[in-house]
Amino acid sequence: MKYLSIYLLLIISTLPLFGCQNSNKSSNQIDNKSYIRDFELLQENPNNQTSIKITSPNAIIDPKNNDIELFESSIEIINENGQDFKVISGNSTLNNLTNSIKVFNSVNISFLNNQDYYITTNSFDWDLNTSIIDIYNPVNINFDNTKIKATNGLYNIDLGLLLIDNSEFNRYIYNLDGKEDYQVKIKSDFAKWFKKDNTLVFTSNDKQVETTINFLLTK
Repeated sequence: MKYLSIYLLLIISTLPLFGCQNSNKSSNQIDNKSYIRDFELLQENPNNQTSIKITSPNAIIDPKNNDIELFESSIEIINENGQDFKVISGNSTLNNLTNSIKVFNSVNISFLNNQDYYITTNSFDWDLNTSIIDIYNPVNINFDNTKIKATNGLYNIDLGLLLIDNSEFNRYIYNLDGKEDYQVKIKSDFAKWFKKDNTLVFTSNDKQVETTINFLLTK
């Protein structure tokens, strides 16, 4: 019984030491990370004559893999004609090993030559070595009086081409008095938006594209 009491006393006396070790280990892990304010990264791509500017008021660099976690991040794509589009999101992660970025948490893609043209989604992946942005989540598109929903999408920066799947197009037409006259609805398996001439092309399997026009009766 005496030996048992001594054994229990030793266990109890060493618990605080283990606690201190775990606390010190956690502190060391936090302290090893680099915290950056007013982060800014400018990367040029000579292949397609574009520049990528990434900014964030707060960033954390992971010392294990040098990944950079960005908060309230902003990504601007600048081409030879000036600014192309801008991405605002709550969070993003820059992977230095693969030179790719994952953007997530309330993502908004706005085309800077027209503020009424923007895309919202939950997240997307982008290999910065290419011009392809993979939007693998549901996509909501706003073009003036036009709204488009799709299950996913792909944007080619070089071509200014947006590809979306399982799209539903809705456009509201207004009269001279500003009242809504009618609504055009188009459902298709695939759709393409060409940024240069601002055109939409709808296609479906077996060439079946469903179009509905709702005329509103107004007094």
